[in-house]
Amino acid sequence: MSGADVTPPDASTSDPLLHLATAGDWRTLARLGRFGLAGRTLRLVGGAEGGADAVDTLEALAEVEVAVRAKAIGRARRRFDGLERQPFDWLDWDAVGSDLERLAVAVPAVDRREPETAREALAEMMSDVFTAEREILLGTLAVLEGDDATGLAHFEAGLTRDPNHVRGLTNRGNVKLEAGDVDGAIEDYERAIRVDEGFANAHHNLGVAYRRKGQIGKSVAALRRAQRHAARRDAEDARASLGGGTRSSGSGPKGGGRLRRWLVIGALGLLAYWLLQQRGLI
Repeated sequence: MSGADVTPPDASTSDPLLHLATAGDWRTLARLGRFGLAGRTLRLVGGAEGGADAVDTLEALAEVEVAVRAKAIGRARRRFDGLERQPFDWLDWDAVGSDLERLAVAVPAVDRREPETAREALAEMMSDVFTAEREILLGTLAVLEGDDATGLAHFEAGLTRDPNHVRGLTNRGNVKLEAGDVDGAIEDYERAIRVDEGFANAHHNLGVAYRRKGQIGKSVAALRRAQRHAARRDAEDARASLGGGTRSSGSGPKGGGRLRRWLVIGALGLLAYWLLQQRGLI
């Protein structure tokens, strides 16, 4: 199959990097951190072109890409560290690993509103793989400091590299909403939801935007979806923490299974005690 015949699935027509996929240039897409699109492109041009297991490696790197978008940097680093790096010379593995370490510092620093720490870590990033994430974080810092214009410029730069970055879309929508561009904000929130239906923040902010337009029914529906998705995400996080938290005594997959069993046994014991007490037997 020639490069001109390649039309990767799920690629947005507004994606400025789509021309690389159309040309079959999956290597450049990988160097730019668009691992999912690179993997789909390689499949279409013929997986053998990249060598044995290249498609599988790109798909695993796409999981790293998704985890970084979700600010799950610990999960991203674990997935990355477990990959076989040879003979794949189309990626600067050391630089990407170092950038993940920098993000592990920057992301919580942004959340804690420690701009100096965050900016220092972001300035030390070496590869082009996480350019979009860096721009989104810099934009978030600017907005937190009251500089919406600079924040918007960073969000635009990040979305130029990764048009499907859901936090970037939602943050840009927030700036538009504060500036009075309610329709523009709604467009960004809805686009973020099309990318990730389970992103509760976009649903919540969409509800706020609809309320400002006086569309109360749509606002209530969006806010309810936000609550539902947030509850589902919290439940998933709780299950993950029970099933595979830090590796201390009794943790890990087997330890997590034992913990769940003891929790169930404890709950059943409490229930039995309550029933016996209600019947006056104890």
